Amino acid sequence: MVRGKKKLFDKSRLFLLLILLILAGSGLFFFFQVRTDRITALLAGGESFAVHFMIRDGETLLYSEVFLYNPRTGKGAVVDIPGNVGTIITSLKRVDRIDVLFDPDNPAPYRKMMEKFLGLEIPFFCLFSLDELERFVDVLGGLEIFIANSIETDGRGNRVFLPSGNVLLDGSKTRAFLTYYDPEETELDRTGRAQKFLQGMMKKFGEEAQYLTHGDVMPFLRGSMETNLDGRALSALIRETVKLDVDRMVFQRVLGTMRTVDTQELLFPHFEGQLLRQTVQQIYEGLASTDVRGAGDMTVSLEILNGTKTTGLARRTREIFQSFGFDVVSFSNAEDQDLEKTVVLDRRGNPENAGKVAQVIRCNRVLTEIPENAAQVPVDVTVILGKDFDGRYCK
Repeated sequence: MVRGKKKLFDKSRLFLLLILLILAGSGLFFFFQVRTDRITALLAGGESFAVHFMIRDGETLLYSEVFLYNPRTGKGAVVDIPGNVGTIITSLKRVDRIDVLFDPDNPAPYRKMMEKFLGLEIPFFCLFSLDELERFVDVLGGLEIFIANSIETDGRGNRVFLPSGNVLLDGSKTRAFLTYYDPEETELDRTGRAQKFLQGMMKKFGEEAQYLTHGDVMPFLRGSMETNLDGRALSALIRETVKLDVDRMVFQRVLGTMRTVDTQELLFPHFEGQLLRQTVQQIYEGLASTDVRGAGDMTVSLEILNGTKTTGLARRTREIFQSFGFDVVSFSNAEDQDLEKTVVLDRRGNPENAGKVAQVIRCNRVLTEIPENAAQVPVDVTVILGKDFDGRYCK
């Protein structure tokens, strides 16, 4: 009689355990179905965020682009960080290229350095090898990219075959576009190729969002890269690009001075990177602005005149204003090279534009001075640098 009760007791416990396991499994399934990924949470809150896109050839980092986006306005921007940027690598106790930290198997140290360099949190990344990039572009169905001049061979004699105009490039052609070598190409041209690629990719995301986020396609797309975005987050990002104003994206690059360090040609950003961080912060704030004008509509043309005896001051100041997106038409010496105070002159009767220019260098002398032949004046604002200007700010 006792034995029968024990068996009944054992069966009851087993049945109860089975019910608990079913409930726990159902709870986990429900949790993973309704949980919100971080991208979706940021989009719901209307918060700006950054995604780091990297392309590598084996162990070598070819391109490093940071995409900035604000979901409230649909505005986006791309910041290019060349690998030869010179900076202090604390872990190595020396000055070296920033990409010396890049390791395809462990990109975290390099990404952390990038956040410090830009003064910006970059929570997400997508890393492509060239082989993965080919598969990725083919899954997208190709990328439409504008090529100014047709290319048949690169500077090393390799056959490329890239026609001019708006061209739909498959994976192999995209690889060729990003990797071909031209000895006469400037760094700006090379940077432009990476930014065209990213712009074309974002455009394709928006055009094919429904197809790319389909349950049968997403695993192939996500499997063509290394990323910390899961399928749900990547799908949310792709669907969001439908709102992105692709044609008016802001493009920014690092400006600085080339120096030779231990036989390496390194690019040292102006003012130890402070100018770049300020520029990125301004872009970030601009993306969140609900002003109907886009960044491309707010371009102000300048001329910069050196009113001091400091050689090269106008040229160096030009790079400061260019980094903030201003169009510097010309720079030269002023007639008076003994000017005490810097002055910013509004040439169009638009003191708001002059005020924006003055804010960059903290100049408090802003005047409106419209020439008699205003229509023939090629600039909106004239900046005349005085002795109070230390190369960055007016004191």
